[in-house]
Amino acid sequence: MENWLLMTEGDRNAFLSIYECHYNALFSYGFSLCTNTETTKDCIQEMFLEIWVKRDTINADVENIRSYLFTWLRRKIYKELGHVVSEKSTNQMLHNLNENILPYEELLIAFQNSEEKKEKLRSALSKLTKKQFEMIKLKFFENLSYAEIATKTSLKQRTVYNLIYEAIHTLRLYMRMLVLSL
Repeated sequence: MENWLLMTEGDRNAFLSIYECHYNALFSYGFSLCTNTETTKDCIQEMFLEIWVKRDTINADVENIRSYLFTWLRRKIYKELGHVVSEKSTNQMLHNLNENILPYEELLIAFQNSEEKKEKLRSALSKLTKKQFEMIKLKFFENLSYAEIATKTSLKQRTVYNLIYEAIHTLRLYMRMLVLSL
């Protein structure tokens, strides 16, 4: 929070600190929204450029920097992709869930908006085996390719793919149960 205030006052080191601290989480989140590496990177760069340019006029009292940045990035990506986030799209997402169409990325994002939902995501992730959790972490939070994960874990690439597939299947089932119990 202190870095944010310093950044709004023009402190470049505070700005760089915010960038370095949040870049990986922003990339993971942005990639889960559009699954295009270049678009995600471009949107993050443009977002930080806009923040620096508008530092004099943006809210200096931001309490949750990560949430603020995620919201800014989500809007930027949706604008870039030409999407309009609305109540209708949320209802469509829930409708698709009942029809088993909802991609796992949207499930993860849908459960990250509130503390209660974050706890449900933690609960769903706790249902994974240690190996499945490690694969999900490497693939979606560290953004490694299947080949990179295989090299890093000394597993065959096919094994990595199977573990991630099983983990996603488990998450889908458990999260569907959570959504339906709401």
